[in-house]
Amino acid sequence: MRVLTYAGLEPGRLKTALKKAVAAIERDDWRSVDLKKLAPTAYFRIKLDQASRLLLSFVRYREETVCLALEVIPNHAYEKSRFLRGARIDEALIEEAGAAQAEAAATPVRYLHPGRGEFHLLDKVISFDDAQEAIYRLPPPAILVGSAGSGKTALTLEKLRQAEGELLYVTQSPWLARNARELYFANGYRNDAQEPQFLAYREFLETLKVPDGREVNFQAFKAWFERHRQQYRFTDAHQCFEEFRGVIGSQPEGVLDEPA
Repeated sequence: MRVLTYAGLEPGRLKTALKKAVAAIERDDWRSVDLKKLAPTAYFRIKLDQASRLLLSFVRYREETVCLALEVIPNHAYEKSRFLRGARIDEALIEEAGAAQAEAAATPVRYLHPGRGEFHLLDKVISFDDAQEAIYRLPPPAILVGSAGSGKTALTLEKLRQAEGELLYVTQSPWLARNARELYFANGYRNDAQEPQFLAYREFLETLKVPDGREVNFQAFKAWFERHRQQYRFTDAHQCFEEFRGVIGSQPEGVLDEPA
């Protein structure tokens, strides 16, 4: 079975033990690693040594089941696990498991890179394609342009996790700001080396100075647009509104090309 390692996994002194365990899983030797199900959770665990465990989950991509190595748990300290989040695990009640249980527990994912051994995690498993991986490795500053659904948000949040100090994520929509924050801290993520803030653009402005008047919303813009519709037959109210909000400051030629 193929094994992917979480990008945030820190094996510490157990690096060699982790490598041996991964090799055992890859040759389907579940007995030597003592695979067990951590009821009542959806996670599994294997032994790294007498006191240390490796937390696992399983996903399915197309017809392939893949093992995800998530977290090293030293000294049976399940209560300190980021992913278990305080779930009470009784070692005496842990269930014996094997390949069949792993297959049955696998959850489907939309994409896994065929050759990369590392995955990322927000609210779900993320596997970057080659272009996304190149951007992820690119040092800032960078301008990221992509269509809806191209992975811009996930990639931006993962790059944000690489930074330290005070961080700011700003977006047009209050809903998107809240959603980005929830994604960022999903699955118990924390990073003591940074202080991120997630703000809508107006909220950001108000940290500097409360603007006079009120923001033009779509309903107000639509009323104006209807009065001038004859001059704007090439577009509609919503499209024109989005152009004013998001494109009015760009160059007429469009987005920046790569050399720029």
